[in-house]
Amino acid sequence: MPLATLWPIASGRIIGLLLLVLIFVLTLYFMTGSRTPYIRRVLALDVIEEAVGRATEMGKPVLCSFGWGFGGFDYWTMAGLSILSYVARLCAKNDTRLLVPTGGSTDSYIVRPMAVDIIKTAYEAEGKGEQFDEKDVPFMSGDQFAMGTGYAGMLIANRPAAHIMTGSGGADVLMVGEVSNQVGALTIMTGTYMGNVAALACACDYIMIADEAIAAGAYLSREPAQLASIRVQDIYRFLTIGLVAVGIVLIQAGSRFMIDLLGT
Repeated sequence: MPLATLWPIASGRIIGLLLLVLIFVLTLYFMTGSRTPYIRRVLALDVIEEAVGRATEMGKPVLCSFGWGFGGFDYWTMAGLSILSYVARLCAKNDTRLLVPTGGSTDSYIVRPMAVDIIKTAYEAEGKGEQFDEKDVPFMSGDQFAMGTGYAGMLIANRPAAHIMTGSGGADVLMVGEVSNQVGALTIMTGTYMGNVAALACACDYIMIADEAIAAGAYLSREPAQLASIRVQDIYRFLTIGLVAVGIVLIQAGSRFMIDLLGT
């Protein structure tokens, strides 16, 4: 008898429901009490330190972006803002000019004020609040491709020694990465979807693939929701690998249990 007939739930939704409940419980577990999931330091943070140090030695600015802000404060944008705060503190500590282009979507309008506040707070934390200039955080456009064009123009006009772009991005980030490479900036970018990764890997000195940027943001912010998100994703991956391994063994033994289970 198929497993789905034993459950009073619509066919094809049992496993999805169970996984949703599991993820919800795990997230609550990691977000409550004093439990702090361990996340190792991501290599990208060392590369970012090197990039800011290079800009300081050359006397050139650092250009950093938290992305296009698609979806407002989604996990990509939150990670980008955490990395932006880290870069801002490094720049303030080293007296290096920081440029932060903003825009790219209608949702970026609500993200920009927080980005401005984060940068200002980072400078104040280093005792250099007077060095913060909001003119260095321009709003380019609420349109994706107009933002990409303005972003590329900002790279050409200022020729930064380091360019760090995290958060969400669209097809136009390929142009941004190529222009960054042409102006000689040490380029660090995030591939938010696999269609961009191969091209960005050719244009960048270092690329953060998939969840690496999110892990870096969680490591820096220590924010419970971001930490819980990373840990739950890891557990979900191990669970998936375990199900595949058990399924292979059962199929070899002639059992269809796993096929019926995953078929729900």
